[in-house]
Amino acid sequence: MVDRDAAPETVRTNPAGIVDLIVQASRAFARHDMSTYAAALAYHTLFSLFPFIIFFLALLSYLNLAEMFTWIRGHAQLVLPPSAMAQLNLVLIEVQVPKAGLLSTGAALSLWLSSRGVRALMNALNVAYGAAESRPGWKRIPLSIAFTLALVAMLIAAALLMTIGPRALQWLSAQIGLKTLFVITWTWMRWPAVLVLLMVGVASVYYAAPNVAHRFQLLSVGSALSVTAWITGSIGFSYYVEHFSSYSVIYGSLGAVIVLLLYLYLSAAVLLFGAEINAVIAHNAAPDLTTVPDSAVSLQPRPPQARE
Repeated sequence: MVDRDAAPETVRTNPAGIVDLIVQASRAFARHDMSTYAAALAYHTLFSLFPFIIFFLALLSYLNLAEMFTWIRGHAQLVLPPSAMAQLNLVLIEVQVPKAGLLSTGAALSLWLSSRGVRALMNALNVAYGAAESRPGWKRIPLSIAFTLALVAMLIAAALLMTIGPRALQWLSAQIGLKTLFVITWTWMRWPAVLVLLMVGVASVYYAAPNVAHRFQLLSVGSALSVTAWITGSIGFSYYVEHFSSYSVIYGSLGAVIVLLLYLYLSAAVLLFGAEINAVIAHNAAPDLTTVPDSAVSLQPRPPQARE
């Protein structure tokens, strides 16, 4: 069994080297067939995305945030072909009128479909750590739903920071006399705040998803590399789609969906690769382990009190 609380110190005093670490994680990624898990996660995410968008837009209609709809249209025009944009405009016009049924139905459907994706993620991380799933379904399903709600809350908070943060501060400064310097500073500081939220989300996934008894780490090697790779990859992928790809020409209105599915797949692969890195470090921290085993559970499962 591995004492996970001692793992960070062991990794610092006896490092395998970043190159060797990446090589070990890459081999484990291929051996565990994580590309298949990434495809499943991308599918579940895409399948739950549209009900979530409907729920989110219906919620905005109750909050009377017309600027948000304008922001959505402006950014959607950058990636969607004209035919898909026309369909999106119809949806935006429809959901701007508050409808309680649309809000509740979208919330329930999105929550259930998203929780299925979280359970698929839990299975993938169990494979990465070589851990058996011993949590019963009546505990695992509520955990996946609670985890989904937490991730959605962080996504909404990040979206609010990116979109209405400066506007809210301008209004607040007019009410209580904040200095202009504070408003300007926060306008720039919201991006590090979004980065912190992203780090918290990834760290929470790596902590709660696998059935392994370990302590929470906000900053781990896996989370740092996965977040860095995801941000860099997102920028590069966006640049490629904008300047070099011809999805809309080849696939027509389906081009946007194909691009989105590919982006979700790459994002899931990066997330799972970060988990493999953390799993390699956890196994290398044990005195009697030098590589990640092909099979056999070598990490302690969560005790019953930790799974309540």
